[in-house]
Amino acid sequence: MSEATTSTPFRVLMVTGIYPTKERPHAGTFVKTQVDSLCDAGLQVDVLHPSIGRPSPIRYADALLQIWRMAGCYDVINGQYGLWCVICRLQWKTPVVAAYLGDDILGTITEEGGYSTKGNFVVMLSRWLCYWVEAVTVKSQQMKRVARGPQHKIYVIPDGVNFEQFHPVPREEIRAELGWDQKKYYVLFSNNPRIPVKNYPLARAAVEKVRARGIDIELVVANGLPHETVVKYMNASNALILSSHAEGSPNVVREAMACNVPVVGTDVGDVRDVIGRTAGCTVCTPNNVDEMAAGIEVALAHTERTTGRRDTQHLSSSNIAQQIINLYEKVTHKKIQRKLKPTENISAQEETAYAQE
Repeated sequence: MSEATTSTPFRVLMVTGIYPTKERPHAGTFVKTQVDSLCDAGLQVDVLHPSIGRPSPIRYADALLQIWRMAGCYDVINGQYGLWCVICRLQWKTPVVAAYLGDDILGTITEEGGYSTKGNFVVMLSRWLCYWVEAVTVKSQQMKRVARGPQHKIYVIPDGVNFEQFHPVPREEIRAELGWDQKKYYVLFSNNPRIPVKNYPLARAAVEKVRARGIDIELVVANGLPHETVVKYMNASNALILSSHAEGSPNVVREAMACNVPVVGTDVGDVRDVIGRTAGCTVCTPNNVDEMAAGIEVALAHTERTTGRRDTQHLSSSNIAQQIINLYEKVTHKKIQRKLKPTENISAQEETAYAQE
């Protein structure tokens, strides 16, 4: 089928249960980054984010009514997370792209180490839906395999990184601003320590093991902080720790790489693909304290900043937006007029400047 070129802006309805609000400014920021990058590329994106204050059944019913009413006004509907994607498919006027984020395909790990019944139900629905939407996006090859749907409809498209927001800053400068000790080692855990899948006890145990060897080190937890503060914490730290049992494509890893900060992460999701070729970074077996402690020591010994920013240029938000637009063109058979944003290139001079402190 030939593609028709759209002279008017291509219209997208983004349906999501998580999105930044006045009350929760840090929720779903990765969705907003995607929306902003698509808008920058010339698309018109409207966000449907039902109010969080109401019970879930009412939120879903309200969203469904709005989707039924508005479906014909859009070229594509892009759902974010399994259950919201199901709601999007309860209409057939407009093509649907289902974006799976992680536990909607991988399952939800409980404090006891098993998988929750509700999470298993969501996984079942998400797998079933793969057969009934025009396309599915997942964050990693692991998620694509686990999805079990028709593989030709499933595309691996991770979240993009805003390289303008996450960028290297001299460590001494930021530590002086934050009041951190210039001589001490700091490692950052940038997740909610109360979420079982993030496995905070592993990060804590690994840092304790390093401290027991006579190294003056502190584990810093950054949870629910504005991006501006997270950027400062990352640049002030000697390394970022990701200790999760499971992930899709953790944003925090790419953000640390954009800041040229060493990452010590478990071999989950696409972590190996993102950090595996960068000196100073280490991929560990999940739940292995010895490997994570050794990885931390590798990061501490890497006195220069990493080349993470250069190594992850393909993951910039503008590049990821182009991949999403290519997918929209496939499912709608429309040629989308887009504003191309030049890919950011990191010169050798910039890398040298970033490495020097």
